[in-house]
Amino acid sequence: MTAIPCQSDETFDFSINPSWDNRYVTEGADNLDSGGLFSIDLALSKNAFSFGLWLAKGDSEDYKELDLYVEYAFSISDLEGYLSLAHLILPSEASDEDRDNEIGFGLSYSSLHWLQPGIDYVWASEQKSGYIEFSLHSELIEDDSRYQLTPYVLRSYDFGYVSDGYDGINHTEIGMALSALISTNTSLEIGLHHSWAGQNLKRDDLDDESWINIGLNIGF
Repeated sequence: MTAIPCQSDETFDFSINPSWDNRYVTEGADNLDSGGLFSIDLALSKNAFSFGLWLAKGDSEDYKELDLYVEYAFSISDLEGYLSLAHLILPSEASDEDRDNEIGFGLSYSSLHWLQPGIDYVWASEQKSGYIEFSLHSELIEDDSRYQLTPYVLRSYDFGYVSDGYDGINHTEIGMALSALISTNTSLEIGLHHSWAGQNLKRDDLDDESWINIGLNIGF
């Protein structure tokens, strides 16, 4: 069966997504010693391809990150998927930088709004290792799609991506995302999340995490 692009529009679409997280949590672990993270995502899309720039800065800690990425979205019957490539730049000092490249792949089954299983995998060139998440999402839509509520649960497994030399359970996470359309091209997005540390994180004396994020999605 041939994979077909998810979009067929011949025009360019541009979106801006400024956001704030009270903690910078990824893979179930807080990446900062204190405070949260301001970020902005700039994306240009045409047909099935998206090209983006993600900028982030700590609100209390001197942390900066720049990600450049390209993504291809496709569908196969009721399956929706993507392939992505990202280049990460993390300036540690004025004259020093840490860089990494990541390849991502994901699939989700979209036939039912109330239950959508998904799988996401990422491989990093720096660690030469991968990380995988299995998830269940549910789309709850009210008021003619003006509001959308999306609860989710996921379980992740590390294969040396988070911790070198470890293969096994990383963390379990639940959360809920609320999107509210506030104008014809702008939506307000709020997320609530909680993560339970698995064996991998506990090995590094890391604990459970709870965090929130709030942002805007502006399309042109």
